[in-house]
Amino acid sequence: MNLYLFGINHKTSDVSERERFIIDESAQIFLENYLKEKFPNAIESFFGISTCNRTEFFFTAMDDITDKVFYAIKHALDIDQIPDSHFYSYSNDDAFIHMCKVASGIDSQVIGEQEIFGQFKDAYKTADELGLINYGLRLYVDKTLEISKKIRTSTKIGINPLSVSGLTLNLVRRIFEKPENQKILIIGAGEMAKLIIETLYKSGIKNISAINRSIKIINISENFNVLPLPLSAAHKALEEADIIIASATTSIPVIGKGAVESALTARNNKPMLFIDLAVPRNIESEIKSLEQVYLFSIDDIEKITKDNYGERLAEAEKASNLIVHEVSQAKEKILNKIRRNLIKNNLQDLLESFSKEDISELSSGLLDDSNPTDMFIKKAHESGSLELVQSIKSTETHVIKKIVKGLIQDA
Repeated sequence: MNLYLFGINHKTSDVSERERFIIDESAQIFLENYLKEKFPNAIESFFGISTCNRTEFFFTAMDDITDKVFYAIKHALDIDQIPDSHFYSYSNDDAFIHMCKVASGIDSQVIGEQEIFGQFKDAYKTADELGLINYGLRLYVDKTLEISKKIRTSTKIGINPLSVSGLTLNLVRRIFEKPENQKILIIGAGEMAKLIIETLYKSGIKNISAINRSIKIINISENFNVLPLPLSAAHKALEEADIIIASATTSIPVIGKGAVESALTARNNKPMLFIDLAVPRNIESEIKSLEQVYLFSIDDIEKITKDNYGERLAEAEKASNLIVHEVSQAKEKILNKIRRNLIKNNLQDLLESFSKEDISELSSGLLDDSNPTDMFIKKAHESGSLELVQSIKSTETHVIKKIVKGLIQDA
């Protein structure tokens, strides 16, 4: 079993392309059935991750079918228009190293940003709950999370840690001398919206409202929470807001040029700052053409900051070298565990074809320290699988004995 991935990120494309390639929970459910039909028994396990910086598809397979899977998914998700050159792919060790770089934040546009670790875990958890993760991919992800934590403690990659919510606050403070005097409207009520409100509140900015499809209280502290307004109140809320920060999960924009024009008229052309953190974007890019309107996308705000950039870049190089070392130490152990799990499953399947007399003979032989391999090779021959025969023959006797003892005890 080998590890493969392909994806698109902030280095290879802008937000207008990244917002078209999204692998969320519904996409993974669709792809599970689609890929099973397209590549029966070829893809063993997979999961996808979509953030503001990237969308990536990780999978395990016996053979390198990356190109075939890539073009199949491009067609299935209707993203054929995005040039192939804007994507990248990795296999085996390179895929493992890249996975660690992503989870640790050193491959992010804001080097060392904190949110990606949680986003990576959440993407994996979603796929796991959907039943998409097998034993091998689980080993790779678990080790990736372990290495990523080590990177945080062994380097200064997280020095003066930055986050999307922190960058948003920086941008607001650059544009408004006293942002605490401005009215702020948050679009959305998810985790990102909560982080933004929390960051603003801790900095002394409290004139905050929100709109969202569903009405659920956003609790920030014992003394402060935000109850989102319904979407029907969006026009009035827009007219009153000086700063609009959007982070809703939606496939189409929720704020269009017409709505902003109406808001400007109602405000007597008082300036409005829009910060669109969502991918796909929440705000139509056409509003840039309006006077007194200032629009920043996720790409824009992440390019603005250079805080501690040189130091974080140096630490990123140290972190990258550490990842390469950790992967070299871990890869053979992971492959051995995968091989052992495979032989265990094969032996368990063969054991089901054993008669009571066979199992009794097998148990007695194990007590006498006899070699059980011949009995399993015989059963494998009877099953007609030469590949299984070879797999058993190539496995060390002491490994087979230990596995068989465990299987019999569990039976």
